[in-house]
Parts: sequence; structure tokens; C-alpha cells
Amino acid sequence: MQAAQLNPRSFRLEGSIRGLEYDVFRKDLLGTPVWMETVPDLETAKLRVTELAGRSPGEYFVVSQETQEIVNNTAAGFGDLVIKLQPSLESET
Repeated sequence: MQAAQLNPRSFRLEGSIRGLEYDVFRKDLLGTPVWMETVPDLETAKLRVTELAGRSPGEYFVVSQETQEIVNNTAAGFGDLVIKLQPSLESET
């Protein structure tokens, strides 16, 4: 098989760097995921989510290419903020 015919996304070797990558997504106004970028590790993914949310607020999440699971999501932070503010609002009434 010639090298030009190989597609690196069609297979993955165990322990390769490809299995450690993470995709960063942003949800659009309709809730549809929009791919933003791929980063090499989870720490970089979290940093990029923080940077992207700082420039354009919204819901972002990170998917592990290895497990296809969401491993980081900004939505949880927004929910925590609402819960923390709620008792303060009730005490003022």
C-alpha cells in the first residue's frame, strides 16, 4: 500500500498520541454543537474553553476522541451559579 493511500483518521494505534486528543465544541443558539478545534490534552482543552468563553460567552464542552465522552462542560458552572444566587435572592424578599 502506498503512503498516499493511508488515511490517519481511519485507524488508531493503541497508545498513540491520536487517542489522547480532545475536541472542543460550542453550542450555537439552537443547541447544535459546533466544532471549534482539536487539542492534544485535557489541560489544554480546559484552558481553551476558558479563553473561548472569555471572548464569546456560551456553552462549551470537550469530547475525548478516545472514549467519545464529554469530559468537560461549561454548563455545570452556570447551574452552580444559579443555585448559589438563589438563597441570596430569597433572603431579600
